[in-house]
Amino acid sequence: MKGLLVRIDSYLQEAGEAEKELIKRLHKNPESVLRKSIKEIAKETYTSPATVVRLCKKLGCKGYKDFQNTLAYEVALFQESRDIAFQKITREDSMEDIIYKVTKKNIESLETTQKLIEPKVVIECVRLLENSRTVTLFGLGTSLLAARDLYLKLLRADVICNVCDDWHTQLLAARNLRKGDLAIAISYSGLTEEILQCVKEAKGNGAKVIAITRAVESELASEADFVLPVAATELIHRSGAMSSRISQLNVIDIFFTAYVNRNYDVCMSKFTKNYIQKKGSTEHD
Repeated sequence: MKGLLVRIDSYLQEAGEAEKELIKRLHKNPESVLRKSIKEIAKETYTSPATVVRLCKKLGCKGYKDFQNTLAYEVALFQESRDIAFQKITREDSMEDIIYKVTKKNIESLETTQKLIEPKVVIECVRLLENSRTVTLFGLGTSLLAARDLYLKLLRADVICNVCDDWHTQLLAARNLRKGDLAIAISYSGLTEEILQCVKEAKGNGAKVIAITRAVESELASEADFVLPVAATELIHRSGAMSSRISQLNVIDIFFTAYVNRNYDVCMSKFTKNYIQKKGSTEHD
């Protein structure tokens, strides 16, 4: 449901003393575990092989080997994301270079995001959407633009949803959510305090939470019931959201299209009903 490293971070608070040594090792250098046998890891973290296996299963893996394979895949994707994030535009770049670099980075971000998204998680998110009483969207800055895009899509499908432009109104909306409602929080960094406060209010009232955020350890990812990840292909301190915005919109398109696919006849009927004819046009937009 969430990335393995995010699940590890979430489990830290309830981990036993023996498990904490292993988790600290994973936080410090997850790659080092990939080259170690279960007996070596148990010895180096002052635990037993049985403790290691139990922890792997608590984190959603079948066993230590499955844990290693999942971790290896995730570490490789994060390295790929970091490589993309550090690609830079320089003052010596020509206009042709700028066009090429920006386009290439967007494409690479989309491809990495595609590898991170698990079909079963998308299905679970769609089920939450189908069974929700109302949907409230949360986001600030560029993430608010992504939230508005999803809002318009859901509105066309006649899904009862809400989005507010200012944070205070979003906070009020979060406080009014209850069991049976769905909150969708969008934040590339996963660190935006205002969005985190809204999510905590929503969860405290019994609402379910879907986060669209970077596939890294963050408080937002830990708080959410499900995470629809985007590749961490931009630095947090950046001049402006570019590849991250493209990836967010792509995840939203995947989520919405999956919903339409599972509710095809109803959605097609709603799209026809809700289509607004353009003046002088005979085609649908």
